[in-house]
Amino acid sequence: MRTPPFTARTLFIAPLLALSLPSQTTTAVPCTRDNTLYESSTGSFSNAIGESLFVGVTALGLKRRALLRFDLAAALPTGAVVLQATLQMNVLFSGAPQSTTMTAHALTQAFGEGTSYAIAGGGGMGAPTTVGDATWTQAIHPNQAWASVGGDFAASPVGSIELPVGGICSGTLDAAVVQGWLLQPAQNHGILLKTAEQLPLDRARRLDSRENPTGQPQLLVTWLAPGQTAPWGQGCPVGGGVLTSAFLGAPLGGTSIAITHANATANSIGANFFALSLDPLGTQLAPACRTWLPLAGPLFPGDIFVTDAAGTAASAFALPAGFPGRLISSQAAVLDGSALGFALGNANVLVLQ
Repeated sequence: MRTPPFTARTLFIAPLLALSLPSQTTTAVPCTRDNTLYESSTGSFSNAIGESLFVGVTALGLKRRALLRFDLAAALPTGAVVLQATLQMNVLFSGAPQSTTMTAHALTQAFGEGTSYAIAGGGGMGAPTTVGDATWTQAIHPNQAWASVGGDFAASPVGSIELPVGGICSGTLDAAVVQGWLLQPAQNHGILLKTAEQLPLDRARRLDSRENPTGQPQLLVTWLAPGQTAPWGQGCPVGGGVLTSAFLGAPLGGTSIAITHANATANSIGANFFALSLDPLGTQLAPACRTWLPLAGPLFPGDIFVTDAAGTAASAFALPAGFPGRLISSQAAVLDGSALGFALGNANVLVLQ
């Protein structure tokens, strides 16, 4: 079904009728608790307030795993919808020959941070356990044991980081999991970081802890508030530029919001597609061309539109009523002569108000 005609003039006047709030915010959430698990059958070692964390396997074959917790509820406003979360850390030292992969796993039990302070070997051997510490055998010493030694965590990772021999590293965490920490703080037990724990690539790394004056772990969270819209990613190449799309208007449930398109193939046909989530990293379909909608989730086609001789077009999207706080993402596809047969615009996201 063809969309009722919208003109560029009408759409540029639209802000006078409905205030648009394009805005996305990135908040650096500090680590509020951390510790290292030192493999030990007796659980005698910890490093609650030391300046380093350890991940991997020592030269003697002993495992090291890091624990971190970020207080999302204290850092983000009520109603915020998480678009992307990136864990950033700093590797101080490693005897490994090259980089390896470190995975992040959601903890299923809270962990402790007592007063142990490991100094020898930069903290790599741990310090005697104190009351309140997390150890290889106990989540909180001395009375709360892990169900499984080495920590209780979900087997499927919520993210991964390419762990260098030294320097800053980062990787994205599952935005849905981070959103859950915001909505249900009592279920936010933090994450456990580990490698495949195989030598030599997984030789233990020493990383900055939250107690270090510089290089502390942080979670960079990009979010929207209800009533806000934002572009995401970049569109595919078209001619000398890229296909762009934008929401125009306020995302009020039960009303319509305009979607404008520019630099598309002239006199062609396109369509908008919608999803209830966003793939922040995107999936590459061709060089410099990605889909930012999650291909594993349901996609909903919108109305068809026709581009004019300048490669511009506009359409409208009827926003559902009764779902405040719901995230909706959109991306346009326009037929062209490329190898794919179409070009995609950048994505746009909104949170209903």
